[in-house]
Order: sequence, then structure tokens, then C-alpha cells
Amino acid sequence: MTSPTTKNGLIFTNARLIDGTGAEPVPETAVIVEGERITRITQTQELTADEKANFRVVDLQGRTLLPGLIEAHYHIGYWGVKELSDLDLKLAPEESTIYAVRNAELILRCGYSSICSAGAVHRVDVVVRNMIENGTLPGPRMVTSGRDISPTSGMLDWNPSYWKLGMEGLAIFADGADEVRKATRMIIKEGADIIKLYVTGEGLLRPHGPPEVTMMTEDEIAAATDEAHRRGRRVMAHVRGADGVKLCVKHGVDIIHHATFSDEEAIEIMVTHKDDIFVVPALGYTWGAAYKGAQFGIPEKVIDESLYREEFEIGCRNMRKLKEAGVRVLPGGDYGFVWCEHGEEAKDLEIFVKDIGFTPMEAIIAATKWGSQIMLMEDDIGTVEEGKYADLLVVDGDPLADITLFQDRKNIQLLMKGGTVMCNQLGLPQVLSADYSLEEHADRVRRTDDYDPAARDGAPKRKIAGDRSEEYSKLLART
Repeated sequence: MTSPTTKNGLIFTNARLIDGTGAEPVPETAVIVEGERITRITQTQELTADEKANFRVVDLQGRTLLPGLIEAHYHIGYWGVKELSDLDLKLAPEESTIYAVRNAELILRCGYSSICSAGAVHRVDVVVRNMIENGTLPGPRMVTSGRDISPTSGMLDWNPSYWKLGMEGLAIFADGADEVRKATRMIIKEGADIIKLYVTGEGLLRPHGPPEVTMMTEDEIAAATDEAHRRGRRVMAHVRGADGVKLCVKHGVDIIHHATFSDEEAIEIMVTHKDDIFVVPALGYTWGAAYKGAQFGIPEKVIDESLYREEFEIGCRNMRKLKEAGVRVLPGGDYGFVWCEHGEEAKDLEIFVKDIGFTPMEAIIAATKWGSQIMLMEDDIGTVEEGKYADLLVVDGDPLADITLFQDRKNIQLLMKGGTVMCNQLGLPQVLSADYSLEEHADRVRRTDDYDPAARDGAPKRKIAGDRSEEYSKLLART
């Protein structure tokens, strides 16, 4: 997929460069892109006459140029999820695939050039990754995880047994080391890069599936990591509680999602293994559920019982301790729910700065350089350096002065992936169509009483908004 934007290449001039390494910003920078890669970085006044004559020159006029952002916890096939059944019963694979294609475009428009998938129904993320890589679809660089692995009565086992539904689209239920090993092999067979385990519960599943409770055994976790690592795959885990975190780190889980209820012992073991793990707290989800959930029909009683507000505060304190001890804590907010929608991913950067205590520069490093490490692509992306892929983001304003500017797409002036202009406001030809918005669609999903994207005219339509007290009460009673 090549963008016809150059003669022999392209030069960005007069950029204020934040290169992702932590170095101080450099004004008046020129970055030369030839093909997929960055070939030279210099001062604008040092450009030669031949370079200016043979390359297309784009004067950034002091705008900030930095690496494309990297999202470390992404559900590409989710859209407008409001209740648990939206993740399986009401989400056909065909519908999820269409959402995934739209989300692949949307995340580019938000300034993200790479994503680390944290699960998708069936193998939707795997298929979209393959289509992006072979040039069929535009989208970010992706590492994928496909279906999740959950034990019986675990995090994802929320449908009543008498329904006899199983959960084959969203997860493989596996009990005992042998079944977990077989499930791991199946997900590898389906083309995933990372195996995802559901080790603990979740706030919305209280009282019978709370996040503090570990729902996989030590042998099961060990079997998954052993099988995955032998096959050249990594393992990530949904694990909020302290005991689960300790078991995951002990048995070599590579990516710890959440870790919000960690105790001092869990923090200590993560610090001891800081060179081997990544922690992705996904606090965008927690903050949204705690402070925006009521806008979308979650009763205050349910929010109170979920303890999401308490979890957010505790999680921020724990992430601050981990960050100060040198653990790589990455932004990636579990977006795709109505209280944390796709398109809002940059909210995590604000949370990192305002609530955890990162400096803006540290948050940018976490979302770029450390993001390249979680992608296993540190030699190619994550920083603006000669020889690396030209995954570049240009923004209006100074993110070191206002980390929230990434949240307004008007500030996203250009997103380039591998030397190809995916979208821009600088007058360059681009891969994506003229800017479009999903806001109208999202508003219908959030607020319209009778909207059903799967229903034909005249077909029965399900209510997905309004007061959901009765439904959530049933959910709590069921669990």
C-alpha cells in the first residue's frame, strides 16, 4: 500500500521533534522518509540543495512530530458494548468483523499506528491483521490474541448453564492443565500471536465472580505459559487480584492486564521481574465504568457494588509504585464499551499523567518506546530514529504542556505508517477516505431505545439503552 506523496521521498521540515527516547524536544528538525523508513534526521538548515530538489518538502511550521502511538490493550471487534451479552450473544462474528474494519481505520485517525490485541470473538483480530498485512485493508500494525481461555465459572462464564450455550466465539472453556494446554494449541493453530488467560473475576460480576478471586489454578497457568513459550508465543492475563498476579508472574506470564488490586508482595514480585513483564492497567475502562457508567444506564447501586471507584484509586496508587520502581506500565484502556468508547484511547495518557503521576514525557515514552517493546518490534518502531519504519505522528500543539491534546482528532495533523500517509490535514494524498465520524452511530448505540444494527426493517428490535436497572439486577442475581 503506497501513498503517492513523494518524488524520491518526503522531507518534513521545521518540526518540533519528540523522538520517543526521552530526549528533550528538538526544534527546527528535518526528517527524511524514503520508502518505508526514516533515512536521515537533521536540522532543517542543514538540508542540502539536492535533498530539497529531489524530495517532496512538507513544512510543519513548528508542529510536533513524534512516533505513532501504540495501544497496548485493544479489542478491535468491540463497539458500543453495554452489557455482558453484547460480547457474545448479541455480537455475531460477521458484525464484529465489520466493526473491526471500522475500528482499524478509526484508531489510525486517532494517531495510533500499532495495537496489541487483548481478545476478539472467534479469530476476527487475526483475520483483520492478515488483511492489513497483505494490503487488503488499511489499519495499524497488530499483534493478535484471538479467543480467550477461561475456566468453568471463571470471568467469561456468565451465561446460565441451562441455556446450554457454551462460549465458543469469545472464549474456550478449559479446566485442568491438559485442557488448558489443548486450548493454547488451538489458539496458536488459529494464528494468534499471544495467548490470553482470564485468571480472576471482574467488578460487574460481584459477588460471585469478584476481581480479587483467582479462578485458574497454578497448574493451569503453568501449562499455558509452558505450551505458549515452547511454540514461540507469549501469554497475557486478565488478572486484577493480588494472588493471581503472583501466580502469573511466578509462571512466566509476559503481559499483566490490570493488576489493580495488587498488594505489596505482588508489587515486589513484579518489580523483581520488571525486565520480563509489561503491566497494562486498562484504567480507562475502570474510570469510565466508575464515573460515566450512570450516564449509560448502570444503576448507582451496581456501580457502588462493583467497587470500580475504589479500584481506580487503588490501581492508580499501585501503578505509581510500579512506575517508580522501573516496571514498564503501558497505556491501553480496554476501550470498546459505551463508558469508554473506541476513539477515546488517548484518555489513558491523561490518566497516566493526572492520576498515576507520569510526566507527559514519561507517558509518551510508555505509549511509544515501551509500546514497541510489547509489540516485539523495538528495532523497527516506537522511536523516531534513522533506519526505523516511518511510523510518524504530527500534532498541533505541545503534548508536554497539554497531554489531553491527543484526545481531539482536530489536533491529529498526520499519521504515517511505514512511510505511507494514512490520514492527514496537511494537504497530502492519503490512504483513508476523507474524514468521517462514527459519533452519530455511537450516539445511536448509546441512547436510542430501539436501535439494533443486526435487525432488518420490520424485525424485532432489542432495547439497548435507557434505564437498565432491572437487567443489571438480574445479572447480579444470576452471578
